[in-house]
Amino acid sequence: MNEVFSYPITQSEFLLENYYILTWTGGMLVLGAAWAIFFRYGNFKYGIDLGCLFKTLIIMVATMLAVGVPNYLNVKYYAQHGHEGDKITLTNERVTYQYRDGKQKSFLLSEVKKFYKEPMTFNPPPTHFVVAIIDSIKVDSFAVREDLPRFETFKATLNNAIADKSSEITLTN
Repeated sequence: MNEVFSYPITQSEFLLENYYILTWTGGMLVLGAAWAIFFRYGNFKYGIDLGCLFKTLIIMVATMLAVGVPNYLNVKYYAQHGHEGDKITLTNERVTYQYRDGKQKSFLLSEVKKFYKEPMTFNPPPTHFVVAIIDSIKVDSFAVREDLPRFETFKATLNNAIADKSSEITLTN
């Protein structure tokens, strides 16, 4: 048995590698624009009036948007596109997860102790985890999303391979 499962690449490599820089830059431009408006139209007096309160609220809201919106967009983008280009290889002895950037995690099938679905999904698609105990000391895992092409085939093949190698396995959905 030698099966390869890979996520398709739907975004450009530049965007996949730099989305967080682009959203951070956009957020800082929004914040810079708010400060520019604040300084251009600000009436700087020593005293508190409603204009000062209003301008302070504008700066606070702009800061919240400049920090919060990029964070929201990054989490959403990673949930939808974070695994693109990754590859999973199943052989008779090992399961290997190779990331788009070339790094990889590899476990012997006898080391894999659990394959389970995350209990609550905040960002679709749902994620399943392959958990291995290496040398009875180190616990390591990798995530597989349900948007993997031929996911059901992967799940069944992994379950069968693990069941053949170990009797102490927990397989859950």
